[in-house]
Order: sequence, then structure tokens, then C-alpha cells
Amino acid sequence: MLKFIGKRIGYAVLTLFLIATATFFLVAAAPGDPIAAKVGQMPEQAQAIINEKYGFDQPVTVRYVKYMKNLLTTGDFGESIVYTGKSANDIIKENTLISAKIGLMAIVFQVVIGVLLGMVSALNRGKAVDHLIRVLVVLAICVPSFVFASLLQYFLAFKWKLVPVFGWGELKHYILPVAAYAIGGIASYTKYMRSSTLSVIGEDYIVTAKAKGCSRGRVVRKHVLRNSMIPIVTMIGPALAGIFAGSFIIEKMFSIPGLGFYYVKSVSDNDYTMVIGLTIFFALLFVIALIVVDILYGIVDPRIRVAKGKK
Repeated sequence: MLKFIGKRIGYAVLTLFLIATATFFLVAAAPGDPIAAKVGQMPEQAQAIINEKYGFDQPVTVRYVKYMKNLLTTGDFGESIVYTGKSANDIIKENTLISAKIGLMAIVFQVVIGVLLGMVSALNRGKAVDHLIRVLVVLAICVPSFVFASLLQYFLAFKWKLVPVFGWGELKHYILPVAAYAIGGIASYTKYMRSSTLSVIGEDYIVTAKAKGCSRGRVVRKHVLRNSMIPIVTMIGPALAGIFAGSFIIEKMFSIPGLGFYYVKSVSDNDYTMVIGLTIFFALLFVIALIVVDILYGIVDPRIRVAKGKK
């Protein structure tokens, strides 16, 4: 198992290097002047100083080598072009917790409600409750999150005035963004949990457990639930990374100062340093999440742990 994890870490390092390289050159090749708004009507001498500060007076290959050297030696993603005096690291430190709070709360609701609905649907296959849940799942998957966000804003905030539509810092400000974020995920978890549960129910060990006289509740708790959770574990890994990168629209719509909000703003402002830094940061989280998923596999299903140990 340790050898397997070591290989995955090696692949992760290579993947991050390739992502950082590709992102740097793609951003460098993008149209637009990243410091046009910053220099404005400044004298040519002042413009030259700013270009020199950010390295735009040098070839892109030279800038790439300097950037990667600085990143690998200091872990610094570079200074923001728009936010003077702040680096991408500063933005990440100041705003990561905000995105994490919303994302983690949404994931908890997604997993708990999704697993529950998926099992209810599977255990009542063909019945009215199964058909109702499947229809709701299709609607939730097909409708974009910003549509749900708009509906929640209209009904809960504007029409019924139950919660504020904007603002940040209090518990009531979490309700709308967390709900809008969670709806699509609940539908996905429900769908996969239903399919997984139906697959597990037909396995021989479930039939054997029933033949031995195990109650329906015990069979569901001890055998069906645990084995049905394997696809859910697979989904949780990327979802944990996505708590920072997957809420771009939600954070923008509710004016939440999280990483998603700053990423969207950096793209529109041509803040190249921020775009590169945040992209690498999101990729790092995603890769770590995938490694964690492999470890969780062995915890959820011992058969996977034994199989990997034989390799």
C-alpha cells in the first residue's frame, strides 16, 4: 500500500508540473494587456518600470523559468497585478476559509441527503416514492446551479424575506449559497447511490445474509450501506477539492469574497499572476483529494486493500 501511495505522489508531482507549465504558457498567450489598466496615462518611463517589475519586458521563456524557480524554491505564486502589494498567496490565505466553510457545509448536506434518498429510492424500486425521487433528481441535474440560486434569492429573500440575499459573516448568510450549491450535488449522490445500492442488493452475500435470518435493517446497515458507499467515496474526493473551485458562480452571485469570486474577477481583470497561482492551487487540492480517495477505498472495502497489497 505504501509503495502504491508513493507512486501516486510521484504521478501527482509530475501532473502538477505539467499543469503549471501549461497554465503559464496559455495565460501568456491569451489576448489582452495585463497591465493596461494599471499604467493608464502614466509616462513611458513609469510604464517601463512596471513592465520590468512584472517581467513583461522579457521573453515568455525567461519569465517561465524565473516563475517556476521562484515557485519551487519559495512556494510563492507571485504578486497580483491588480491588488498592489498582495500576492496570490495572500489572497489564498485570506479567503480559503470562506470558500471552505460554504463548500464543506454543502458537501455534508449533499452526502447525507443524497445517500438517504438513494437508498430509499433503491429499496422501494418501482414504487411511487422511487418515481418521485428519480424525477426530482433529473430536474436537479438538468437545471444549472445559478437558476436555483436565482429562484432561492427571489422566493426566500425578495418575496418571503426569510433570509438576506447578500452579506457575509453571520449564520443566516450561509443559507442561500449553501442551498444553491448543494442541490445539484444531492441529485448526483442520490443517482449514484441508487444505482450502487441496486447492484449490491443482488449480490450473493446479501442473499446469504437474508437466508441466515438477518433482519432487513441489519442487512441494510451491515452489508448494503457499506458496500454501496464505494462510488460515493469516489465522488467525495474531487468534491473536497471542488469546494474551492466549484463555487465560482455561487460566490459571484451572492458577492461572497471566496476564492471562486477572486478567480472569476482575476480572469476578467487579466490578472495573470492570480489566474496562474489559483489554477495551480486548485490543481494541487484536486490531486491530493484523488490520493485521499485511494486510501479511503481500502477503509471502506477491505477487498480493495488486499488487492493493492498483492501488487
